[in-house]
Amino acid sequence: MRKINVRSFIPNLITLTGLCFGLSSIRFAFFEEYKASLICILIAGVCDALDGLFSRILKTQSELGAELDSLADFLSFGVAPGILLYLGVLSGLEIWGYVAVTAYILFACIRLAVFNLSQSKGIQSSYRGYFMGVPTPAGAGLVLLPLIHSFLGFNWGTEYLHAAAIYTGIIGALMVSGMPTFSLKQLNLVIERRYYLRFFILFVLIVLLIINFLWQFISVAGVLYFLSLPVSAFVYYKTK
Repeated sequence: MRKINVRSFIPNLITLTGLCFGLSSIRFAFFEEYKASLICILIAGVCDALDGLFSRILKTQSELGAELDSLADFLSFGVAPGILLYLGVLSGLEIWGYVAVTAYILFACIRLAVFNLSQSKGIQSSYRGYFMGVPTPAGAGLVLLPLIHSFLGFNWGTEYLHAAAIYTGIIGALMVSGMPTFSLKQLNLVIERRYYLRFFILFVLIVLLIINFLWQFISVAGVLYFLSLPVSAFVYYKTK
């Protein structure tokens, strides 16, 4: 009888945990508990980062894991943010808000489908230090900025609904674009001993900021990432 390798299940369990948080996000959105819904998406993002990390550490990459990861990403960073954004911001725009959110979800689906196709055919979908287009988790964070800003009293999304709808469509289009965007995934994460203390201090500061100023931290991080998009394209084409 073949012995079951428990290690191979760990990344998939993390992926399914993220999927559960994505489903919970949709539930909270329908009950108008928008902050709880957004926190569920953030936790799903953490699970998305951890499942890939554990699969590489444990060397348990599999086709099943890749498919589960894509399905979880589509729900957690495509469907769930779209529903949350529509109910929390764009519902007042009625049909045009629906169109903008639907476009975003479709673009997320297309990006993940293209990624899966490129992986199956061995086509390089990213280059060292760069993604081609905005990754789906980052797209979810960007598209939810109007809602996050409303938590801080900046109601540009709810006051200028047409602008928020156009912004939603732009983020969706960026996900399927060929624009090079900075990636931390392929950087060398081996830290020399002399930098351990600095890395530890930085990590603690980030954790403290997230705990005490969650929405401010996400807002600043999202805006900085959005502003980095043209910079990443410029640096990529200059150094290519």
